[in-house]
Amino acid sequence: MARKTKAEAEQTRRDILEAALDLFHAKGYARTTLEEIARRAGVTRGAIYWHFKDKVDLFHGLKDEIECSTETRLEDLLLLSVNGLSDIRDNLLRLYRNLENDEHFKKYFEMIFFRAEFTEELQPMLNQFKIKLHRLQQKDTDDFSRLQKAGKISAHLDCVQCALALRCLIIGSLHSWLIDDGEHSIVEQGSALIDHFLNSLR
Repeated sequence: MARKTKAEAEQTRRDILEAALDLFHAKGYARTTLEEIARRAGVTRGAIYWHFKDKVDLFHGLKDEIECSTETRLEDLLLLSVNGLSDIRDNLLRLYRNLENDEHFKKYFEMIFFRAEFTEELQPMLNQFKIKLHRLQQKDTDDFSRLQKAGKISAHLDCVQCALALRCLIIGSLHSWLIDDGEHSIVEQGSALIDHFLNSLR
């Protein structure tokens, strides 16, 4: 049998990730087997093991693929510069637009919020996520402190509480939009919520 070309191997990898996303989204991580993913992708289990060590590695690969393609990794968010409240608004609206315009991204978030059982084998991934989330909240606190010193937000605000409120706004708006199955525009509703929040800081 002829060896697959690099392009064919990459297409196989994409087919596996697509099948994994569909099944993890429909059935949940724990109830989906590699056999089902292979069957959905039209490949053998051996093809999955060629690209991924196991189901955990496949889950990580799916996470990295989608977050990198939409530039929404927490690592990337930690690098964003904030020189004013408008920067915070622009960064959040970029996330909302990605969600509303990219069906894969929306499906991925639904999987993470509602169908990814963080079992023991996924615990290291959850721990990494918590660490990155804490780093992001610290960054938001530092950003608000700098804006406060620059006179761009009220001097009477508690910057730690502001960062926590922003985190709750983001997670709450995403959860509400996903649980309503996208019946409203998260860009429109999110924009109004963001503006209301940021205006309260001035």
